[in-house]
Amino acid sequence: MKLVQPSCALKAKGSQSLFSCLTAEQLDKLQPHTCHYFKKGQPIFQEESMPTGVYCISEGLVKVTKLGSNGKEQILRIAKPGDFVGYKSLIKGGRYRASAIAIEDSSICLIPKAIFMEILHENVEFYQQIVHLLCEVIDSAESKLTDIAYKPVRGRIAEALLLLDKAFEDKEQITLTREDLAGLVGTVKETAIRIISEFKHEKLIEINKRSIKIINPDGLVKISHLYD
Repeated sequence: MKLVQPSCALKAKGSQSLFSCLTAEQLDKLQPHTCHYFKKGQPIFQEESMPTGVYCISEGLVKVTKLGSNGKEQILRIAKPGDFVGYKSLIKGGRYRASAIAIEDSSICLIPKAIFMEILHENVEFYQQIVHLLCEVIDSAESKLTDIAYKPVRGRIAEALLLLDKAFEDKEQITLTREDLAGLVGTVKETAIRIISEFKHEKLIEINKRSIKIINPDGLVKISHLYD
């Protein structure tokens, strides 16, 4: 793990930044934060370990995963630049309930536990934003559970590709592995490969080795909403 100079979403002061409500003094407390470089496939933290802080993604993508009872990896969400990971367990005060792993080479900043909790208790607006963020995560998880229960895999993969396209918005192609795509929608790799091949023949996507480029987003939207 290599230390790098931060060029980080933590310091963003725009209206979309979670830190836009902080005072100048509170922002100063974030200045000495440490930014780490993680290679593709490297864990940021692991399930059942104790939290040391909150991680903010500056560059790259991270998958948040949990092992199922069958030993298979289930991807709970994909975190992109500006997103936070590890905060739920930190606030709750327990061990990590999931793992976070870099999908691609990533620069990720760590806000130490003491600083994060101090600001959380000092700043009511920041506290409210964190609560709002938690609610959004819960809503997303509930929607995903409903999709897995009622929406066929074809619709789930179409929806996942559209979501990933947003996560990879600064790139022309999606570089998630078929195994990770399967883990994201709750199916097996073989099924994901078959449906991706179908989408290619239907001219919804293009495939370049392991990368996917969406060429007909409206078609994927129709498939995604077909079973709603």
